[in-house]
Amino acid sequence: MDRCFPYLLCLAGLLSFVVCSEIDLTVDIPAGRQECFWQELPASTTCEIDYQVIDGGDMDISVYVAGPEGRVIYMEQRKAENVIKFTSEGKGDYKICFDNSFSTFSNKVVFFEIFIEDGQSDDDDDEDHKLAMREDYKAMESQLDMTVEQFLGILDRSKKNLERSVQVQTLIRIHEAKDRNTQEANFFRVNFFSCFQLAVMMVVGLGQVIMIRSLFQDRRSVSGASLRART
Repeated sequence: MDRCFPYLLCLAGLLSFVVCSEIDLTVDIPAGRQECFWQELPASTTCEIDYQVIDGGDMDISVYVAGPEGRVIYMEQRKAENVIKFTSEGKGDYKICFDNSFSTFSNKVVFFEIFIEDGQSDDDDDEDHKLAMREDYKAMESQLDMTVEQFLGILDRSKKNLERSVQVQTLIRIHEAKDRNTQEANFFRVNFFSCFQLAVMMVVGLGQVIMIRSLFQDRRSVSGASLRART
């Protein structure tokens, strides 16, 4: 237990300055409108945006990304899904807009995920905090079988692999939801047109029966003189 205690201290210290670098949302965008979202980014930071339409209409949406000064960085027209990757030019709020104004009736359900690579820390105090922690770790090197740099490298790789695994599992779950929505829409269409076709066949059949019966009906009135003439 005493030998594992330094490892637990290192793990707890590393997790204390880990910040969230992944955001995902599912939004419903009404027909004829656009919805915008803002994300603050530091300068020279790589940002990746994965989006896909999981329900509604022809499963397409228009997207554009604008910088803090309003300059459009990326624009795509009527795509079902795509991956946007760019590097921020300066610190500020970046605008991400999903445009459904071309649609007249259909709402679009869009899932998007923002992944910010940990190139730099969002808080300047984190670097001082890391340096102070490294000094504390160096004092423990005599009690560990590996160096502090090796231990931190293992934890950092594990953290990145876990984040990537979560991202892949989220995308798989969204693909499953998209396929389920498509199947439910097809199921509704098949049932609707089947019922419509059955109703048309019943109306046509009933009309044919009525028309054929009318051909064999003699609705002329028969007088007594005509009856005597026939006899």
